[in-house]
Amino acid sequence: MSKTFKAFRALSLVSSPSATFASGGRVTPNQKFLVLFGAPGVGKGTYAGLLAKDLQFNKISTGDEIRKIIKGGEVGRMDPALVAEVKKIVNEGRLVSDDIVLNILAEKLKEPASQKGVILDGFPRTLSQLAKYDEQFPVDAVVNVELRGDILLEKLLGRRTCIGCGNSYNVCNINKDEYQMEPLLPKKEGTCDKCGGKLVIRDDDTEAVITSRMREYDEKTLPLLNEYKKKGVLMNFEVKKGVKDYPKLLEQIKPKLGL
Repeated sequence: MSKTFKAFRALSLVSSPSATFASGGRVTPNQKFLVLFGAPGVGKGTYAGLLAKDLQFNKISTGDEIRKIIKGGEVGRMDPALVAEVKKIVNEGRLVSDDIVLNILAEKLKEPASQKGVILDGFPRTLSQLAKYDEQFPVDAVVNVELRGDILLEKLLGRRTCIGCGNSYNVCNINKDEYQMEPLLPKKEGTCDKCGGKLVIRDDDTEAVITSRMREYDEKTLPLLNEYKKKGVLMNFEVKKGVKDYPKLLEQIKPKLGL
């Protein structure tokens, strides 16, 4: 495991073979895109939610959209033919292709909430996906959120998850070196504030599993970060105080996006 464990969220401009876009893959001339990659526990979900609100961007997770389609949930204005195709692929036991994922992204970009910009979460994950992505979408900025490996491990071991709604908490209180991260505790010990469900340690929140996931993520992510660095769009941001670092992150991101 590397000393520094990296995760990133990237703003990038996107288009699709099935959609008609303006120049550069943008739906609107000033549209911006943020692609979000990050390891569990690095704070990406919290940062993404705050950025989406403050930048007035639409947060898009292609994985979440696929899960919504499979479960028959709300998929907004997505093309019914695309929804049917995804269901057919999954029902046949096949994997959803990168081209389908790009089509899902293109559909989401046409939503009113995406007109100013999007935060793209979870795609691309591999160099082959990045290549396909680059064929259609330019990149405005990539934010690489860094957190030292031992701190990230400590945070993940302190995570508690509600068995009812999946809401997450953390009992870990970090105050060492330059790191100061307060715990995220429920109002009542062991009980979820949101639904009253029981808080538990997930089966995969063990040191062995976490260390393996961190190593795998590092190996897969580094080549992508290197490519973004070559493009001159990579911005590194090290987390030291959790959510308290957010204002600094926001101010560093804005110039990268021309905001």
